[in-house]
Amino acid sequence: MSSGTPRALLPDRGRMLETGRLMGSEEMLRTRAWEVLHSPVDMGYRVVPGWGSLPEGWKLGQVAGVDTDSEDRVYLFHRGRKAPPLICFDSAGKVLSSWDHIDFQQPHMVTCDADDNVWLTDDGAHIIYKLSPHGETLSTLGVRGDRGSGELFDRPTDIAFNAQREMYVSDGYGANMRVAKFDPDGKFMLEWGEAGEGPGQFVLPHALTVDDDGLVYVADRNMWRVQVFDPDGALVTVWTHIGRPSDVTYVSPGRLFICDAPNARVTEVTMAGEVVGFFGELGRNPGQMAGNHAIAFLPNGDIINGQLDGRVQKFALSS
Repeated sequence: MSSGTPRALLPDRGRMLETGRLMGSEEMLRTRAWEVLHSPVDMGYRVVPGWGSLPEGWKLGQVAGVDTDSEDRVYLFHRGRKAPPLICFDSAGKVLSSWDHIDFQQPHMVTCDADDNVWLTDDGAHIIYKLSPHGETLSTLGVRGDRGSGELFDRPTDIAFNAQREMYVSDGYGANMRVAKFDPDGKFMLEWGEAGEGPGQFVLPHALTVDDDGLVYVADRNMWRVQVFDPDGALVTVWTHIGRPSDVTYVSPGRLFICDAPNARVTEVTMAGEVVGFFGELGRNPGQMAGNHAIAFLPNGDIINGQLDGRVQKFALSS
């Protein structure tokens, strides 16, 4: 299987996957070496100054999740106590609404489905909440406070949907180290994965996304790789040249973006895993990134980026 990575750059990759985890510095060197050969370009995204102003007295904690819906609304899910944990903005960055009626233990990713419902992954409580666009709690996956397998979770990290409205959950920070699949009604269907560093195993399945063909892309963050599976969990390929992925997002048709925290950037790759380009640099000034954790896209192509240093930024293509 091809990973989109020149095998000459990774002659010992299989051995190292079996015997021990690569150090981050080594992975970064491999990422840079791949880029020297392929010369990916700056994609031209620039920060929109002042986007996402908050009411007086509000302050964000770690911004763990961001997503957008079909009405250009932007949802932000964060871990602070000085502002509601779920905040909704319009595309210009004005706060439209917020909710604090759920006692979240550890907010992680937020995902909007095809009906603009909002799914909130609380890895600390082992549960995923489904909210209406008006904030009403509609249903849950998992049982709050209960760890487990099958239909239960052990610190889930993200949820994604295919065209048939089936659900995939990365599960996650606990002992399961798997992807779980559910039908549209929330009935458990199947699972795949286990703890380990080999192909098809996970060190930390941190986020996931599904493309138009039903392929599932899993950010195996602490193993510095993206693993690609068919709809029922058969391994298709592994990409090891894109950095340490905190989030992975598919944008139809045929665009895939990855949040790379140590390299402080967002990277676009083709559906074959070839790097197209990237943007971002390390720092805490506007346009820079620190704790690069989550990304989402508005219909016009603008990018929303959530940072663990308590910032949310909007990037737009420069003219």
